[in-house]
Amino acid sequence: MGERLKRYRLVIAIGIAFLIGLLVGYAFMVAVPEESARAEYIAWFKAIGDIFVRLVKVIIPVIIFFTISSAVASIKNAKTLGKILLWILIIYIITSIIGATWGLIGGTVFKPGAGVNLTPPSDYVAPTPMKGPEILLSFFKTDFSQLLTAKGAMTMIIFAILFGTAVTLLGDRGRKVADQLKLISDTLIKVVRIIMWYAPIAIFGYGVWLMATYGPKILGAYGKFLGVDYLMTFIHFFLVYSIVVMLGGLSPLKFFKEQSEPFVIAYSTRSSAVNLPFNMAAAKRMGVPDEVFGITVPIGATVNMDGTALYQVLSALFIAQLFGIHLGPGAFGLIVFSALVGSVATAAIPSGGTIMLAFVLSVVGLPLEGIAIMMAVDPIADALRTAVNASGDNACSVLITRLIGMKLRKGPTTESEL
Repeated sequence: MGERLKRYRLVIAIGIAFLIGLLVGYAFMVAVPEESARAEYIAWFKAIGDIFVRLVKVIIPVIIFFTISSAVASIKNAKTLGKILLWILIIYIITSIIGATWGLIGGTVFKPGAGVNLTPPSDYVAPTPMKGPEILLSFFKTDFSQLLTAKGAMTMIIFAILFGTAVTLLGDRGRKVADQLKLISDTLIKVVRIIMWYAPIAIFGYGVWLMATYGPKILGAYGKFLGVDYLMTFIHFFLVYSIVVMLGGLSPLKFFKEQSEPFVIAYSTRSSAVNLPFNMAAAKRMGVPDEVFGITVPIGATVNMDGTALYQVLSALFIAQLFGIHLGPGAFGLIVFSALVGSVATAAIPSGGTIMLAFVLSVVGLPLEGIAIMMAVDPIADALRTAVNASGDNACSVLITRLIGMKLRKGPTTESEL
């Protein structure tokens, strides 16, 4: 019990801070009924939350560059993985795009953030709709200094991949550079951990501001968001993964039966790393060969994030609706693409969901204040998306087994451990 409390202490602190913030905000509403007089006091609480947002803005570009370039530079010989890696790339991208599309459907059909009418930041400028060529060129900023801003995050990703590839091509001479990239990446991850410990204070401030400014209707929006998120995520889990495993030659009933244990573990721990041995054991019971799931499941725990892609798209639309910001078809496509990239990078960074949501918002030009708003309900959403992320690894492993010309083992097995 002590270890579990230690693991969740930050989540617990954020939840308690948000509840206290709502209570304090409600007290302000009662004690100072005049909105204009109340705003003078509430501005201080919003500033407490804005500090967190500004810290995140600073860390986005550098952590994107060093984590991605370090990962690319660490690949010594990608050819050794052969056909398995090729199909991992194809299948994981397809299922993540489908997941992101569910988030787009949920956000546009149910509109969970509509009607709240939050006021955008004073310096916010609504993005103008872009045409196809403009969207493509927006990925490539013309000034290197623009890469050091949140809006240049997509270009930074491209540059990081190119830089990491160049380090790999240097061979043994590039090892020293790769080691330094890894060291700096690890250091920045520690910086993120430090920043996250300010999150409860920031969430308290935003809780006071939200309740005192917009009243109980913000709670209704949160409830609607979680309802839509769980609905669309479960549709993806049962419908898409049933189709995937059937294409791989496995009964969906057997898949869901064997996946139930790692699903519950991933949901309760909210950790793909903790769940990894249980997920691999389930893959073995499904008949996936050791040499397949030994590659697909560990890689999937890092890059295959269907639930995360769905959540980030839905969150972006939710935030746009909260602030009354209209998004056109071009913005929808950009959100889906950036959520796909962001979901791949999320697992490598502790509290990376927050950082990568900031990336998605910045790419499409939405207020980054939205990330602090989402942190209030993120633990509830994170539990399900982690469980679905893990389940997607095994569903794809089943299909990849068939695609590379291998067969699932026949006959039931009762192994619970590898």
